Amino acid sequence: MLVEFRVGNYRSFREEQTLSLVASKDTELDDNCVEQGKLRLLKATGIYGPNASGKSNLIRAFSTMQQIITKQAGHGEKLPVTPFKLDDKHSKEPSSFEVTFFHGEVRYQYGFTATTERICDEWLYAYPKGRSRDIAQTWFERKFDKKTGKTDWNFGSYLKGEKEKLKDRAINNVLLLSAGAQWNNKQLTNVYEWFSEKVRIIRPSERTPAITFGMLTGDEKDKEWKEISYAYINEMMRRADFGIHGINIRKEEIDIEEFEFPPDTPEEIRNKILKDLAIRIEFIHRAEPTGKDIHFSPLEESDGTRRFFELAGPWLLAILEGMTLLVDEIEASLHPHLVQQLIKFIQNTEISESGAQLVFATHDTTLLDPELFRRDQIWFTEKDEHSSTRLSPLSDYKPRKGEAMQKGYLAGRYGAIPIIKAFELDG
Repeated sequence: MLVEFRVGNYRSFREEQTLSLVASKDTELDDNCVEQGKLRLLKATGIYGPNASGKSNLIRAFSTMQQIITKQAGHGEKLPVTPFKLDDKHSKEPSSFEVTFFHGEVRYQYGFTATTERICDEWLYAYPKGRSRDIAQTWFERKFDKKTGKTDWNFGSYLKGEKEKLKDRAINNVLLLSAGAQWNNKQLTNVYEWFSEKVRIIRPSERTPAITFGMLTGDEKDKEWKEISYAYINEMMRRADFGIHGINIRKEEIDIEEFEFPPDTPEEIRNKILKDLAIRIEFIHRAEPTGKDIHFSPLEESDGTRRFFELAGPWLLAILEGMTLLVDEIEASLHPHLVQQLIKFIQNTEISESGAQLVFATHDTTLLDPELFRRDQIWFTEKDEHSSTRLSPLSDYKPRKGEAMQKGYLAGRYGAIPIIKAFELDG
C-alpha cells in the first residue's frame, strides 16, 4: 500500500512536495482507512485545483518514476525527466522521486534523483515488521559526485547477494533496483514487483480497454479467473444504467492469409495477435417491446460506456489484488454518480479487503461530500509566486466536521480555484 509520494524539481514542481496517505487521528468515516503495520492509511485520496496547477503533473511524476524503474534504459538512452524550467538553477539540477510503501508486511522507502543523462542518487531502506524500534535498515545508497565524476556506494549488511556485480550493471542511466530485478536478486525483485505489479496509472489520453479485454478473454488455464472477471464486469455494466443487459464474447474465423507479418516476427507473437483478432466483445441491449437481444460493438457505444468498460477491469484487479490506482481526470466522460460508485467500490470494507487504494485528480466538486470523504482525503494543488506547484491537504484549513466542502471550495475558502477575468473582444 502507498504511504506517501515525494517529488521535487519535476515539471511544475520546483520545491519538493509530499502527498501523504497517512490518516489523521480523526475518527470520522473510519471505514475509509485501513490498518497497515503501525500506520493507518487512507483508501482513497482526491486532488483538486485549477487547470495547469499541477494535478496531472503529480500523477505524471509517479508514472515517470515507474517508467524509469520498469523500462530499463538502453546504453546512452536519455531518461524521461523534465526539471522545473522557470529558473536557471533548477533547470540544471536533477529531479527527485521517492515513494514509501508497504509490500507484504515490510515498509520500504525508495527513491532516486536523475537528470536526462544519468541517475545521480538512489537509496533503499526497509522497516521489517516485528522490530521493537522503528529504525530503518539501509539496503543501499548511491551518490554521484559531480566534481570527481564517480559514484560512491554504501551497501548495508541487510542486502544479500553479489553486490559488486550489481553495481557494475547499474550504469549511468540504470537504477540498481532495476538491475537487481533483472539479475534475480530476490530482495530487490520483491521491491521492484510492487512498482511493476501493484501500481496502475490511468491517464485520460491513454485508453486502456486491453486490461478489461484480457481479463474477459484470458487463456483456458485461467478459466476460474476468467469466470470471476466475467461475472463481476458483466454485473458492473448492467448496474451502471447504460441499458446493457450483458456482455457477449464470441470467436470468429480468421483468414491467416489476410495478415502479413514482418519475416522476423516470432511465431508466439503471431499466434497471440491472431488469437486476439479472432475474439469479439459485444454489448447486449434489449429491444422493446419484443424483448429481442441486439448486439452492439464497443464502437457503437457512447464514450461514457466505453470509458466505464475500460475502467472496470483495472478497478476489479485493484480490489482483488490489492493494487494502487492513480487516475487522472477520473470524471472524464462519466456521470458524477458513476464516479461516486467507483470510489465507494474501492472504499467498501466488505468488498475491498486486500489493500486497494485510489489516488485521483478531478474537477468534479460533487465528490466533495463529507459522507464520501474525510477531510484528510482531499488535497489541493496551487501555483505560488514562482509559478511552482504547491500541494496541501484540506485539513490544513481546519474545516469544521461535516462542513459543506463543495460550497467552501467553490467559494474560494481553501484556495486552489482559478481566478478568471471576463472574456472580451476588443473593438
